[in-house]
Amino acid sequence: MKQRTGFLILVSVLIIALSLAGCTPGGGGRTDKVVRIVQWNPPTGMFHPELLTSDYDGNVADLIYETLVSFTPSFEYEPALAASWDISDDNRSVTFHLQPEAKWHDGQPVTAEDVKFSLMFVGHKDYTGPRYSNVSSIVGMDAWHTGAADDVAGIEIIDEKTIKITTIEPYGPFLYSIGGRYVLPKHIWGAVDVATADQQRELLENPVGSGPFVFKEFVKDQYVATTANADYWGGKPKVDGVVIQAVSQDTAQAQLIKGEIDIMDVSDFNPTAVQALEDAKVQLKTAGLVAVQYMGINHKMPEFQDKRVRQALAHAINRQSIVDDLLYGRGNVADNPLPKTIWAYPGDEFIKHYNYDSAKAIELFKEAGYTYENNVMSKDGKLVKWTLKYPVGNKVREKAAELIQQNLKDIGIEVELRMMEFQTLSEAASSGDFEMFLMGMGTSFDADQLYIWGPGSTFNYSGWSSQKSLDLLNQGVSVVDIEERKPIYKEWAMYMNDEMPWIWLYNWDGGIAVTEDLQNVQFYAGGSYYNIVNWEFK
Repeated sequence: MKQRTGFLILVSVLIIALSLAGCTPGGGGRTDKVVRIVQWNPPTGMFHPELLTSDYDGNVADLIYETLVSFTPSFEYEPALAASWDISDDNRSVTFHLQPEAKWHDGQPVTAEDVKFSLMFVGHKDYTGPRYSNVSSIVGMDAWHTGAADDVAGIEIIDEKTIKITTIEPYGPFLYSIGGRYVLPKHIWGAVDVATADQQRELLENPVGSGPFVFKEFVKDQYVATTANADYWGGKPKVDGVVIQAVSQDTAQAQLIKGEIDIMDVSDFNPTAVQALEDAKVQLKTAGLVAVQYMGINHKMPEFQDKRVRQALAHAINRQSIVDDLLYGRGNVADNPLPKTIWAYPGDEFIKHYNYDSAKAIELFKEAGYTYENNVMSKDGKLVKWTLKYPVGNKVREKAAELIQQNLKDIGIEVELRMMEFQTLSEAASSGDFEMFLMGMGTSFDADQLYIWGPGSTFNYSGWSSQKSLDLLNQGVSVVDIEERKPIYKEWAMYMNDEMPWIWLYNWDGGIAVTEDLQNVQFYAGGSYYNIVNWEFK
């Protein structure tokens, strides 16, 4: 099942939950087959998938609504509401063929009219949500968005179950951005004024979708209950339902161990906590997140314009120690912008690995014209001293800053640490008021990173640019088929790996803890419910 596909994913938060009724504590005595999932914050009732802004409400919506296209755990595309699709030879059009048996929870068929309505909803001039950019590439969408047209020329209904969508120019992330949009029931939302859609509490809090679970009950700030959809086109789920409820992080693990809940998010892999789960025979499922921690450097400074200096910094920082000691081994050293979790990663054998090597770092600094004597690094008679800014609130990142300071001190470079509130750091990075900074960033499930490295990007704080990088990225978005895109992004990743415009530090893992009675649950960064129709209790 497809999960939300926001433009950026800063940190993927997974759900977790309590049972409400029909079972007894302790797992073995339960009388139902309802999955009990907890999340740390309560749902608010904004269950419209294109209006919600909270991951927590989104966890509910993901049970009920569907997208045209979904992701595998390796972030390749697979059918969802679209049973199949055809890509035109010019890479500008995709024709989607809908699941023949797909129905809304009220029994009405899912049609191409629903798909068209859903795309036009997101493109409407009065749409208040954050996702217009995902559909703006469709031919005629801009005219519809500005009120200059009463239809979208690039959306063509072929028949009840077939729809053709055409973009202004070839658009590589087509299946991600457009195929990843949620399909809404036109017969329910079509009569609603888009400008007031976010105020329709009765509709928002009683969602009707096409997904594997049907909305049952919502109690604000407490829980949402769903039941299995017996008429689901993908087959009735093997569990009877899913309940999502807010539970304190302080008590969730104890409840999981006692069998009072079934799934719990895990972000702290402290060996003591992990051992407690393992001793209780709780399943721990982990995978790499689509996110990276990096050290940004100011390319307006002459020293950082030299590639050898950037490569030297990568060798000087013991990034493996961050992974091993601070992440407890739940992650990997990052040497390029593409995480290992997505289809575009070129493979370890094609990536230069900047292993921790102080001698190599010193050698590269010397090649760049620096002097190293008596454990002091200097340039043109001046000691090398930089300031590293980083945000408060992330203990791993705070410890990483101290490690970086020590690692650079080991090669004669003085680093002043300056911790600040995230908003203050963000403003400093945006204005160029920094020498070095630490920041985490969620990246797209798609390989395209023009939004970071393209002209006018608001995320390229470092100010690095390259025509070769831009040419490759533009080439990567000129085709839609993944197999054609892979070699393009392989070349781009290898180029970025050599240039090292940022000092990529690490990718980290996320995970869930699952009671031993619940089978076939798989965690991956794209969502909480992969293969949920096959979850079952033993």
